[in-house]
Amino acid sequence: MPDPLWGAQGLLAQALAGWRERPGQRALAAAVQQTIEQRGILLAEAGTGTGKTLAYLVPALLHGERVVVSTATRALQDQLFRKDLPLACQALGLQVRSTVLKGRANYVCHHRLRRTMGEGLLDSRRAVQQLREVARFAAASPDGDLSGLPGLDENSAVLPLVTSTRDNCLGSECPDFRQCFVMKARREALAADVVVVNHHLFFADLALRGDGVAELLPAATTVVLDEAHQLADIGAQFLGSAVGTAQAQELARDAQACGLQHARGLADWPLLAAALLKAARDLRLCAGAGAQRLDWAQAQALAGWSEALRTWRERLEQLLAAVCHVEEAAPEFTRLAERCREQQRLLATWQLGPDDAAEAAGAADSVRWLEVGSHHLRLLSTPLGIGPAFAALLAERAQAWVLTSATLSVDGSFRYARARLGLGDSSPALQPQHDGDAPRLRELRLPSPFDYARQTRLLVPRRGFRPGDSEHALRVAELAARLIEVNPGGSFVLTTTLRAMARIAARLRELLPPGRAVLEQSSEPKSVLLRRFAADARAVLVGSHSFWEGVDFPGEQLTLVVIDKLPFAPPDDPMVAARLARLEAAGRSGFMDYSLPQAALALQQGAGRLVRGEGDWGVLAVCDQRLVATGWGRRLLGSLPPFTPVESPEQAEQFLREHARAPD
Repeated sequence: MPDPLWGAQGLLAQALAGWRERPGQRALAAAVQQTIEQRGILLAEAGTGTGKTLAYLVPALLHGERVVVSTATRALQDQLFRKDLPLACQALGLQVRSTVLKGRANYVCHHRLRRTMGEGLLDSRRAVQQLREVARFAAASPDGDLSGLPGLDENSAVLPLVTSTRDNCLGSECPDFRQCFVMKARREALAADVVVVNHHLFFADLALRGDGVAELLPAATTVVLDEAHQLADIGAQFLGSAVGTAQAQELARDAQACGLQHARGLADWPLLAAALLKAARDLRLCAGAGAQRLDWAQAQALAGWSEALRTWRERLEQLLAAVCHVEEAAPEFTRLAERCREQQRLLATWQLGPDDAAEAAGAADSVRWLEVGSHHLRLLSTPLGIGPAFAALLAERAQAWVLTSATLSVDGSFRYARARLGLGDSSPALQPQHDGDAPRLRELRLPSPFDYARQTRLLVPRRGFRPGDSEHALRVAELAARLIEVNPGGSFVLTTTLRAMARIAARLRELLPPGRAVLEQSSEPKSVLLRRFAADARAVLVGSHSFWEGVDFPGEQLTLVVIDKLPFAPPDDPMVAARLARLEAAGRSGFMDYSLPQAALALQQGAGRLVRGEGDWGVLAVCDQRLVATGWGRRLLGSLPPFTPVESPEQAEQFLREHARAPD
């Protein structure tokens, strides 16, 4: 019997151009529908090309009650809200109230914009021009969402001056409260049938109850967590705590501006701000040059560290005293005082010894570590996992939870994903509400509909590619150059470290013809690099972590992906080391139970950049002979889609040549 909704002649086919039946999509939609009806939990891996977005949107919309959809990034949020959701509503003939809700740092703050314009302290023409553009945008925009302002770099120094944070927002005390874009977005979300959020906002709000998601969940029948493979890592960021030199810089700047505006002459505001800035800068200098991650003990061993940390706290105390003295002058001073105290509290926790810190946190299952960037550093305390907190959330009420991604299983099993999310057999989230109810958790794996055997080739060199060799990066560059020379489309070279990225990019520029563009992640903002790559039919992009997933270039825009080595998390990373140690202490294998599953999921994501549609094709080269020479490597290989393997670069080159476009 023809399917009236998903079939070739069904409702969706009639409404959407280019529609075709996808059995996997239909199966996923049926599972989502059942999950909604039973208020269950669904773990669903849907391979690339399944059409998972419509598969969860359609049954959720047809059910007719509130839906919250969370995805991994703001870009995916915008795609869902502006493209996928309108398409689904159009096809179903439904009119629903929908909105997108982001963190407050995505919206123009009228109060901070006006204050920044009045200060006249920007130190470059570019910054002044950007400030004027933001002002024009804020005056005309209905929602103040800065994603609607083209050309504004996400790393622009102007952004923190024209947006608010949970720390510096004045709330109802703000003179612009009634016109506040953040409050407007929250009001619209509370009135909407479908709300699209992102994982960062989802977890930040659940942890701190501040941006509106917590108010939405009780009334939602269905919660969809797309790109669910990122949940555990993103959630851990927000269930811990952090304080950094960037926060100190913002506090100093805000204190000076507020003091000069409302309490000029009652304290030496520029001097207090400068002293705090210097203290934060001195702490950053203790960590030396370059980006790195250090555990608590390594940080304590840095020359001058304890003294610099103590000085930072003292400068906060001096600023706090000045602020409290004039607190009645303006609401801003109350928030400044709260920020001073919070930074003092977090810094004090970092100065505690390991036993005292565990007692203060109420648990020993967290890690204190230091994240050092080019200009700033952050002191973090992060839980080793989100399992208990996440399972408790799912157990709170009888809602439908759909967790889906193209990469959720490892070697055919959801065991690793379930463990990280606290969904083991004894989890309170999985207990039926009533005797006789069906099990609350259901698992579903749907392979990609693409013909990988025909569309792709997988090259894994058998010899000469050991990641531990000092010349490995150069060998990767030389193999990549051979393949790039004959590749008629665009090429990605994905690396596991920034150092390898720099070496490979430099060598490629030497090996490739002068006219071939070699784009490097660290050279320009990501959005600029992606635009340049899309505009050049044979460009080469060398990138590290942020390019392994969430980047889509269909057709001949991307026909070659080279991966330098298997993406194991560095064992000396503080969080990784702590997780491995915890597993080993429990008598388990840190490698088999953490490192290998993590590498499998990351490898799947990197490989997934190659084929995004039925007509796509290309070569994946993984320059790590361990993938075929070890038993555990073959487990990683088994987690990949069924690429056709080739054993020599010549075979890969031949495949690329065969697909080269004929001359016009």
